[in-house]
This record gives sequence, C-alpha cells and structure tokens, in this order.
Amino acid sequence: MLMIPILAAALFGVIPVHGLVIANLADRTAIVRTNAVPEMLPAQIRRYRLAPPAAFRSGTTIDALLDPSGRLPVLLEPIAASSFAPGLPDPGRVVVVQLGSMLPAAELVDQNGRLVRLQSAFAGKTLLLSFIFTRCPDRTLCPAISGKFAYLQQHLDPQRFALAEITLDPPYDSPAILRDYAGEYGARSEIWKLLTGTGSTIKRLLDEFEISSMRVSSSNFLHDDRLFIVTPAGRVADVVDSGAWGPAAVLAQARSVDGLAGNPFERLKLALIANAITFCGGSQFAGITLLELSLFTLFTVIAFLGLWAVARVLWPKRNVPS
Repeated sequence: MLMIPILAAALFGVIPVHGLVIANLADRTAIVRTNAVPEMLPAQIRRYRLAPPAAFRSGTTIDALLDPSGRLPVLLEPIAASSFAPGLPDPGRVVVVQLGSMLPAAELVDQNGRLVRLQSAFAGKTLLLSFIFTRCPDRTLCPAISGKFAYLQQHLDPQRFALAEITLDPPYDSPAILRDYAGEYGARSEIWKLLTGTGSTIKRLLDEFEISSMRVSSSNFLHDDRLFIVTPAGRVADVVDSGAWGPAAVLAQARSVDGLAGNPFERLKLALIANAITFCGGSQFAGITLLELSLFTLFTVIAFLGLWAVARVLWPKRNVPS
C-alpha cells in the first residue's frame, strides 16, 4: 500500500519534507522518519540516499527536498533544521530585501513539483511577488490577493511578466495542495507560480522579506500582505505595503517597471494609498479611510470652485453707478 502514495508523489518531481534521522547506515544511506505531506505522502520510516552525502547524528531533525522517482528515494540538500514556526521576522540573521535589492537565493517547489530557483527563475520578466496561505479563512486577505492575481494573469503577457505567491504555511501547503488551490483560481503555470519549500527555506524568506506571520490557531495566521514588484534584472523596484491594492493600479505600475506605458492616474492612486497607510502608522483601514476622506474633500473643493466659476460667468458682477 505504501507504494501507491510514493508513485503518486513521484509524478510531482520534488517534495519538501521534514524528518527525524533515526540511523546512519554503512552504505552512506540513512533511516529517516519523515512527517506526513498533505495529499501526497503519509508519515513514514524508510531508507533514503542523501545527496550530497551527509551523516547526521541520530535524533537530528532535518529539512530536505525529496526526489521519490528512483528505486531508492533521495533526500536532496538535507540540512539540520527545527520544525517550521511562524513568527516575527528576524532581520538580524539575514540580508533584508529592500528597494533595489536583488531577489535572494532560495530553492522552492511550484504547484507541479518543479524546482524553482527564486533568484534566477524569473530572469528577463517583471515579477509580481506576494505571500499567502491556502487555508486563509478571511476572504478579504489571501483569497482577495489571489483573485487579483487572477485578474492580472488575464492582462499581462507571459512572455514579459510573471506572478508568484509563496506560502506562509509550508507544513500544510504541499505541491499537491497548491495545485488544487491554483485550479480554484485558474492559475496558468506558464505565468503564475504557487511556491512552497522546506520550513527552513520559507522561514528565511520571511525574515529576508520582513513578513510577519503569527499563528492564531492550528490552521490560521495573521500576516503581512506586501506585494513586491521586481524588474527583469531581478531587482526590487517597488514594495506595496498593503493588500488593499487595486489590480488596475498594480497593472499600471508593473507595466511601467517593465518599460511599457502605464496609466499614470492608476499609478498615482497606488502611490497615494501607500503614502496614506504609511502616514497612519501602517494601519491599512485608517490609511484608506484617510485617503478616501482626502479625495472626497479635494473633489468637493474642486466642484465648489467649478460651480463658483460657472456662477461668475452666468451672473457677472454689475458695475453699480455712483
């Protein structure tokens, strides 16, 4: 019975796993107990080849990318690692991604089980990158971001642009889970990648991109929802700090970053929202409320001045004889 999930998993290519080393064998293989991978593999104990060869002490927990395609499954790039734990970013341990920074190096896995090297996979394309998790219960957060990505997918040329969402929940969001999620939004893999990775890789990326992710239940997180727009050369050109961005505004900004014509009014709206949220101390609700109030006041003043100008034309001031 064990071979059925193994064969099914092999169709995906590589699978991020977390496990516990039980023993090292004389032939430089290891007995490892790996955790269950949702919709892909049960928790199991078996012999693996490690590539590159490594000897971990018994009782060491490790992260690796599982290649189940051969007769003897291979754990690729195994490293000692604790279980994934979300939390506040720790920028002191990494080089933080800022405006002008290159994308960091990371080996991730997409919804089809294909290896994706973040630093090079999108070279030559303008990339829109965000962080989500598939179990998000709030329709105004991750589902809304994915819905807006679905809109962008329909309006961007896959030869020039790419979309990527990285999971905040790697123990659950396996490649198979991400494939189902991609199907819900009609994601086409030639332009839109849903990405997962080992817990240690995802935690490092959260630190590098300064994404907070706080667990509030076994299946829910409170997290930042930044959007990163990256140039074809791999440098971060823009950071949108709120998930409240409008798809038309981001479309215009992405086209501008790519060197194409972008609607200047939509780009202005994107900048105004970002500045309003920053002014309000990072509060998305307060920032958007302030922006809407400011725009309402501005339009009211413009309308009043327009009416006043019309009134001056229709009823010019008459000279009263002395």
